[in-house]
Amino acid sequence: MTARSKRTNKPEAVKNDLLNAAGHILVTGGIQAFTLELVAKEARVSKGGLLHHFPNKKALLDGLFMREMEMFRQEMLASQQKDPVAAGRAARAYIGLNQENEAETPVILRHLLAAMLIDPQLGQEWIRHYWDVIRSTGLFEEMTPTLLLACMAADGLSLWDILGAEILDQKMRQGLSGLMEKLTHMSEKVP
Repeated sequence: MTARSKRTNKPEAVKNDLLNAAGHILVTGGIQAFTLELVAKEARVSKGGLLHHFPNKKALLDGLFMREMEMFRQEMLASQQKDPVAAGRAARAYIGLNQENEAETPVILRHLLAAMLIDPQLGQEWIRHYWDVIRSTGLFEEMTPTLLLACMAADGLSLWDILGAEILDQKMRQGLSGLMEKLTHMSEKVP
């Protein structure tokens, strides 16, 4: 299949290629390196082709955010289905997706969330969708202070990863992961 027939006959494939390229650039170069020209070049699509699918940088970031949030939701739900212990299941799924060396989705999502901190307009528009997706996974249905603490610890590790803090060695990271896991099994309700 030639690149031309891919563009004319498979617009969803082109759109997916553009989103993949956008995610790769975001992870490797950060939001500062994120340009439409670079995304088009990475995806091997003309800038006009990119603009056909995403009329501006914000639309491209919006598309990437929505896709990554849906993938995050699907991964959390799949993880919960595999977990035989009901208590704390959603928190374990959330924590598992925030650990190092996991699927690429959380890595891209972490960078998108960091971009929200830089751009208040993105933050205002994405934050509601973010929490709607997180709620749809059941994370807050049986939340306890202990489960919340475990989830917040995972978020903190993600933030350190975004900031490039190489403070924790592998042994410490594994110890923290084990502690978060233990916290998810201490899911008693606190009045």
